[in-house]
Amino acid sequence: MNYKIDCKHWGRFFSVPCSVVDDYILVSDGDFVKVLLCILCSNTNFISTDELAKQAGVSEEKAEEAVIHWANLGVISAETADGRALDVQTQVQAVPDVKVTSSKTQTVSPANNSTDAKTRVKYSTREIAEKIDSSDELKALFDDMQSVLKRIINGTEMAAILNLYEYYDYSAASILMIAEYCMSLGKGKMAYIETVAKNWFDQGICSYAEVEAEIIRQSAQRSFETKVIRSFGIENKITKRQREFIKNWRDMGFSVEMLEIAYEKCMNATNKLNFGYINKILENWSGKNIKTPAQVDEDDSAYSKKTKSDRQDNKDSSYDLSEWEKYALNFNPAINNGGENT
Repeated sequence: MNYKIDCKHWGRFFSVPCSVVDDYILVSDGDFVKVLLCILCSNTNFISTDELAKQAGVSEEKAEEAVIHWANLGVISAETADGRALDVQTQVQAVPDVKVTSSKTQTVSPANNSTDAKTRVKYSTREIAEKIDSSDELKALFDDMQSVLKRIINGTEMAAILNLYEYYDYSAASILMIAEYCMSLGKGKMAYIETVAKNWFDQGICSYAEVEAEIIRQSAQRSFETKVIRSFGIENKITKRQREFIKNWRDMGFSVEMLEIAYEKCMNATNKLNFGYINKILENWSGKNIKTPAQVDEDDSAYSKKTKSDRQDNKDSSYDLSEWEKYALNFNPAINNGGENT
């Protein structure tokens, strides 16, 4: 719906930087925008987060996070009461349902994993800020993650990254590599990245080398899957079951060329794509250790010869119906039974 806006009845007013709307409104929490408006409307340079919280109708912690957020983006400049400038690397937004935790988190072991080990450790905004301030590696990790994700990460995302770094003991390089892999799949949400990392952790994929090897393995599988889909002429999204078939075929050692041959045999026999039928063909080949097109030709030729031979054997051993009919028509019980009555 379109509206005609009349702003001629303004009284007291204040300015808002265009960058707030042009660049940051989509990545900023709504409460942060409320706090910023209160800051910009203020007549003094000295602001209490307690007063900001009351005016904006948010918690004091939320107000403090908002100040840090907008200072980090360069919309405002801020320093603490003792004159200490805010760390511009502390890019923190709200972490919902915060519960206090110890500043040092014990890591978990994949060999002794449990339900508790899969949960997320929750960090307060202050804890995150303190940890970043005391670790150059964490500062670099958050900066690099923003480069990988191509956006500013919020407090919830920072807590998730910190959880993988401290609790699951992934190295910064491993976390970045997992994020880059997920981005290559078009999955840039932190929740997806975190889920992948935790699933790999459950499988014992924890070190940088193990993460790299898993990415290479999955990338190769996806490439194989894409080629098979193209060869089969599939236009719609494949099902989970079909994906499992393709994975098993690759694990069995079959090339895409071999799958194309099996596909052609399936179409010739059934006139439709049938993954189950193709699977039976490949299982048969696997049992005979047939892995190349030449071996398929040899097997087909041997089968054809055997079938032809079997037909000939059946013909030689079977009754000639025309001869049997002649025998039946000319059968004389008196003669054939030595003249005895039956």
